[in-house]
Amino acid sequence: MLRAFAVSLILICAGCARLDHVQISDIDQSQGRLKPISVQISNTGFNAVETVAIAGELAQSSSAKENLGDLAALLALINMGPTTGNPVYNDRYAENILQQLYQQCSTGKITAMRNVREALSYGPVSGEIVRIDADCIL
Repeated sequence: MLRAFAVSLILICAGCARLDHVQISDIDQSQGRLKPISVQISNTGFNAVETVAIAGELAQSSSAKENLGDLAALLALINMGPTTGNPVYNDRYAENILQQLYQQCSTGKITAMRNVREALSYGPVSGEIVRIDADCIL
């Protein structure tokens, strides 16, 4: 019981930030003054492989540890390929981010868009964040 409490405490206290992707567009300063604007949207991500690996460490019997190790390997094989962050519960959470960006720009002229995908990880759970920073041409 003490071991499970210690592992849980470590997972809760140990969080880290991770940058997954950055993309920058062209910058047009010839049309007028620039006003910085920004929109950020986040959702909760979940890493099943890490969860199964933690469960394997906490398991008491060797057969349970072996079964959970096999499950972790299977999940890792199923989810092979390039990713940017953990899977989220709602994969359409960032769908309206451009409309929110245009609401901040009265002229509708946007330049110097910077798309950032990052995450705050807390063990198997993460906050997946999509942020767009830009300049509105006034």
